[in-house]
Amino acid sequence: MKMISKNILVDSALIGTIHFYAYVFNNYDGQIGFGLFTNDGPKPIVYFLRSKTSRTTLHFDDEIIFWLCDQSEFTTQERRHLFKEFLDFAIRMERKAAEMIFKDVKMTTLSDSREIIKYKRLYIHYQRPSISPTVRLTMEN
Repeated sequence: MKMISKNILVDSALIGTIHFYAYVFNNYDGQIGFGLFTNDGPKPIVYFLRSKTSRTTLHFDDEIIFWLCDQSEFTTQERRHLFKEFLDFAIRMERKAAEMIFKDVKMTTLSDSREIIKYKRLYIHYQRPSISPTVRLTMEN
C-alpha cells in the first residue's frame, strides 16, 4: 500500500478537540503537496497539489470531514467559532505554503473555493442521522 510521506511539519493548532498539523508532504505519486492533517492522521483533510500547469489544485477529503462532523459534540454557535478558528489557521498555513513550496505557481486558495462554503454549512449545521424506530426496535430485540 502506498503511503503519504510527511516531510516537513510547518505548524500545528488545537482547535476544539482536534489537533491540526500542517505538513509539506509527498503524495502516493510522489507529487509535493501541502496539507492539514487531523490528529496527525495518515491523510490530510484539505490539501494543495501542484498541477501540471503552473497552478495548484485544492482537494478535500469528504470521509475525514464527515467523521469530524459526526464526532463533534459542540453546539451550532460553538461550531461557528471553531470553523472560524480552523479557517484562520488554514489561511495562515496556505500563505506559508505559498512562500515555501508554491512560490512560482498560481495558488487556488480556500477563500476562492466554493467548496469551503459547502463544508462550513455542513459542519455548522450537521445533524447525526437518527435511527428509524423500526431499525431501533430490531437492534433492541
